[in-house]
Amino acid sequence: MKTFRVISFPSLVLGVLGFLVACGSELPVKELAEAKTAITRAKDAGAERYASGEFEEARKSLLTAHEKASNEDLGETKKSADYAKSKAYDALEKSYPQLTEESKTQANTAINEADEAYASQLAAEPYNNAVELKKEGDTLRDSADRTLESYPKESGDDAKLRTRLAAFDQYEQSNKKYLESKKAATDAKSLALSQKQQLIDSLADIEKNLDDADRYAGGGDPEVAQTRERLNTAKAKIDEGKIKEGYSEVDDIRKKSAELVAKNIQAYALKKKAEAKDSIGKAKDKLAGIDQSKLKSSKDLQTSYQRADENLKAADESLVSAEELYTSEKYEDSIGRSEEAIRLSRIVVDQSDDIAERLRTGASVAGRKGDAGDSTSSTGKGEDTTASSSGELPEGWKKYVVRKKIPADCLWRIAAYKQHYGTSKLWKRIYEANRNKIKNANLIYPKQVLLIPPAKGSTKFDPKKAPKKQTGSDKVEASTPEKKEETTTPPPSTNESEPEEEEPSTPAPSTENEQPSDSGEQESDEEAR
Repeated sequence: MKTFRVISFPSLVLGVLGFLVACGSELPVKELAEAKTAITRAKDAGAERYASGEFEEARKSLLTAHEKASNEDLGETKKSADYAKSKAYDALEKSYPQLTEESKTQANTAINEADEAYASQLAAEPYNNAVELKKEGDTLRDSADRTLESYPKESGDDAKLRTRLAAFDQYEQSNKKYLESKKAATDAKSLALSQKQQLIDSLADIEKNLDDADRYAGGGDPEVAQTRERLNTAKAKIDEGKIKEGYSEVDDIRKKSAELVAKNIQAYALKKKAEAKDSIGKAKDKLAGIDQSKLKSSKDLQTSYQRADENLKAADESLVSAEELYTSEKYEDSIGRSEEAIRLSRIVVDQSDDIAERLRTGASVAGRKGDAGDSTSSTGKGEDTTASSSGELPEGWKKYVVRKKIPADCLWRIAAYKQHYGTSKLWKRIYEANRNKIKNANLIYPKQVLLIPPAKGSTKFDPKKAPKKQTGSDKVEASTPEKKEETTTPPPSTNESEPEEEEPSTPAPSTENEQPSDSGEQESDEEAR
């Protein structure tokens, strides 16, 4: 049995060339090289898939050419090489249109997926580049189709070959553009998808509108639930990567949420006014139920009654302001004034109950039974005598004198001041630190000195931890000068200097005396800070 050793094509060509050159004959090297180049190009163009018959025939013809060359049959070598090149060109003619069509489809798919991810807005540069590259590929593809279609009409074999090869080059360039377009679109899609969470977070204003609309409607407006369902569907699509589809409705949903707020806020403002009126009526009945003749024996009781009466007047004034704002269609501000009226009237009820309890038990001072040493008392200099007789404070602790102002001091507002915690959420720390002074978290009093503990750590006051002795005036942040109180009408607006946090769901701890001071007293308060 004969065995054959596989010899590479270059080695074979060189061997045959050496032999034939020595014999004075010429090997068709050019034809063999052109055939090999054409076959390699056809393979790169996917001819094994798109034109398997032509490609296989070209390969076999090239092998035949090698065999003929080794047998010194140079005429047949050239003939077989030319045929191999011809079949390779046939394979290319069949393959290039299909290859570019497949690449075009892939580019289109990638662009569509990028568009679905809203890359046109979120990754505009790579997305637009992908679209432009695809257009360039289309132009080259159309030109290649026309050129390939026209080459048989050329006169002469050389002209036909040049035209045919020009078509192949255009297909190659077109295919390259499509592949570059696909890559750019894929990059654009990735960039767009990386912004999903940011887009979802940007819908928070719609959530707030719907929450407000639902609150104003008392949960009874089906349109709120329907709009919220639309919003949730949009968010789900964005999260799935279908950002364009999900975000396409966002503007309409945002507009609808604002309309629902406007639709329900008027009815809610009207409802809040009615609640305020009813709450004030109950407060008046409570205060009217106190026998004022029994207060004559105690100056403290008379003062407490006077404060409750002032708060009642302030509640009335807030309701009047709410009415005016409602008439001006400033519904949100009207709601704020109504809620202030409700809050003040509830304080009046608490104050009235406190006075009644003190009358029943014989306690003349709020929070104490019979002992005139009121926990709300302070020295004329604003010094807290109950916290530490020496005026010493542990590190991080402060003192604060409750002020009579608008808006009224209350525990959550005091906590929200920047010099304290900067957030109303920590008001309970102040309450815990002053349990011996504050009987009811809803009732604190002007000139009452409160301890402000640090934002972290224990709320139990320990004077032993104080670093040094200091005067009370060094630590007290605000005090109210002792001068005649004047009652002024609260401004009919809610543009007050309040902390930005929402009020806690717990009833807001408030000062007993909510009436505003005159401008001179307010100015002194600011200086005392």
